[in-house]
Amino acid sequence: MDCAKNVVLAAANNRAVDVYVKYINMLVGRDKACRLGQYVARLLMYLVSRRVSQLGKTASRLEWIATLTRIQQTLSTTRKMMRSGKFVAFFQQTVQTLAGVGDDEVVRVLGAAHKLGMCVFMAADTLGLLGTTLALVRLRDPTRVARIGQRGWMYALIAQLLSALYQLRGLSLRNADLQRVRRHVGKAGDAMGERECAMEEQAIHAQRTGLTRQLTTSVLDLAIPIKGLGILPLNEGLVALAGSITSLMGVQDVLGKASG
Repeated sequence: MDCAKNVVLAAANNRAVDVYVKYINMLVGRDKACRLGQYVARLLMYLVSRRVSQLGKTASRLEWIATLTRIQQTLSTTRKMMRSGKFVAFFQQTVQTLAGVGDDEVVRVLGAAHKLGMCVFMAADTLGLLGTTLALVRLRDPTRVARIGQRGWMYALIAQLLSALYQLRGLSLRNADLQRVRRHVGKAGDAMGERECAMEEQAIHAQRTGLTRQLTTSVLDLAIPIKGLGILPLNEGLVALAGSITSLMGVQDVLGKASG
């Protein structure tokens, strides 16, 4: 009995279990997990559909497509339910970002543009949920509402992409200045200055890593609204793959916070 109790206690207090509990208690964690499942299902549906077009229809292949379609639609609706009303938070963040002081003016404006775009996207998303999915309100043109949301998301991603590029350029200039200072410090034999330069270099590296990751996510995610709005005839499989990659990156980010 004591052995079983110890096993149960050890399992409950396991670090992996602790991280999992923290992860599922975070709304963003559940959203990222559902998003990953949604885009993986979309990717698999594309691959199965291609196989059907090449080898012909069979009952099992059609059943696979129907199942993957249901998974994708269910996870999409679940995510809309979880983030319904979130446009209010993005509106608040937009105002707070514009009212902020001390930040770089370009970064502040682009940050506000990103938040405003996400506010429009989330508002359209919530309205579509209430009108199309739950049928609680009557929408005159649900397709137009969805397209407005997609445009908002696209502009938000463009603003985030430009912000990342601008900040990376600033980091490059900052690093160039640091290297000049480091050369002078090295010639002077200043040990304290060397340590300060090393700490600054680590800070620049950490910021560059985060911004590069943000830039990668923005570029890949941008394919989704571009495809949805019909701006470019992007391949469905590539769009689904891009969404799967950024979803996995999002899961990794949340797991990092949960395990920190």
